[in-house]
Amino acid sequence: MAIIEQTLPAKSPTMTEGTITSWRIKPGDVVKSGQVIAEIQTDKAVVEWEALDGGHVAVIVIPAGSLAYVNQVAAIFTSKAGEDVTAAVASATETNAKLAAAGTGGAAPAAEILPVMTPAPMPTVASAPAMHPTTAAAAPAGRTYRVSPVAARFAAANKLDLAKVKGTGPDGRIVLRDVEEAKSKGTANIGSGAGAEVAKAKPKLAPFRVDGAATADTAMSAMRQIIGKRLLEAKTTIPHFYVSESIAADALVALKDQCSAYADVKVTINDLVVRAAALALRLHPKVNATFHGNAVRMYDSADISVAVAIPDGLITPIVFKAHSKSVRQIGEEVRKLAKKAVEGKLQPAEFQGGTFTISNLGMFGIEQFSAIINPPQVAILAVAGIKDEPVVRGGQVVPGKVLRVTLSADHRAVDGADAAAFLKTLRELLEAPAGLLV
Repeated sequence: MAIIEQTLPAKSPTMTEGTITSWRIKPGDVVKSGQVIAEIQTDKAVVEWEALDGGHVAVIVIPAGSLAYVNQVAAIFTSKAGEDVTAAVASATETNAKLAAAGTGGAAPAAEILPVMTPAPMPTVASAPAMHPTTAAAAPAGRTYRVSPVAARFAAANKLDLAKVKGTGPDGRIVLRDVEEAKSKGTANIGSGAGAEVAKAKPKLAPFRVDGAATADTAMSAMRQIIGKRLLEAKTTIPHFYVSESIAADALVALKDQCSAYADVKVTINDLVVRAAALALRLHPKVNATFHGNAVRMYDSADISVAVAIPDGLITPIVFKAHSKSVRQIGEEVRKLAKKAVEGKLQPAEFQGGTFTISNLGMFGIEQFSAIINPPQVAILAVAGIKDEPVVRGGQVVPGKVLRVTLSADHRAVDGADAAAFLKTLRELLEAPAGLLV
């Protein structure tokens, strides 16, 4: 007999835990090597999990909707159908408990292992470490469902029970239109109808009062928990320092308007900033770097991560070799990546890596802000909105347009002079922006 443990893989360089949003297999299925067996919500996006080794699915150890740690045993396969996996389940339970304790800083409470389906004869399994509560409903025993990543996020955000949604996609897959229809009809709300038992099993949060008004806590989704953990680590372990610069943006706005006058061309301020940052990074490689303990790795290529807001968090798809691309190419690529990010269709290769990050809140009219570094990168640029302000030119106070940017830098790898020199080059490029088109 051969026991094949399917352990949760690390789907990004910073991933230590992830939520199994859905299983595409059930006990009794035969799985081939390379087959997609589940979808995982990582610290970056929802990605597919392909089995490295095939076999017969004996038991699902970690049910859909649970947050698990990397290397925890999520499922057990066997080389032949109907083999006894009692000992393997006990070993997996012990392994998972140790990893959960290490991940949470203490012992994890016990919970029942729920097989996704229970075909006879299947072994009865019990007591596995409980994962963190999540906003996605776990699949009830005896039924599986397939759901697209964007539909899963929509359901979690709107507190919909996927067990009550009928999928109309390929092979009965639940797609976005299904959960949108369920929301409009009110037929899949958690806590009503046949799904009430699932809702009752969720932890209830105590109400609190603010200024005399009664309200209630909202549980954080798995993605928000992971984002919070990553940002806390970055903010508390990286010695941040900040350098700000004010940029005369009159010529920048004029160039953007001129480019956009062409019917088939769409250029934004962000596209021009990404292009300028890429050129500046090539001249200041200390800022275009990553930190690795005792070494700083500098790069020749400016691979710029662009922060994109998604329904329940933030993701940073990458414009690779941005220094070698035109403003128009950068704009088209950024918009394509942003669309895929919102739809949950980004592939790991599109958001893993990057040598520098740009976070732009200009569309909200923000005057100035500071961003938290995205490790192992050593710097991030915060871009605010362009403001109409009085400025001094030639000894006279005149109307002008001002763009403020702030560079957050890791003082272990970047000195103040390095940051200032980078911003000086960036300012010069943006104040004479015709050079960005050359």
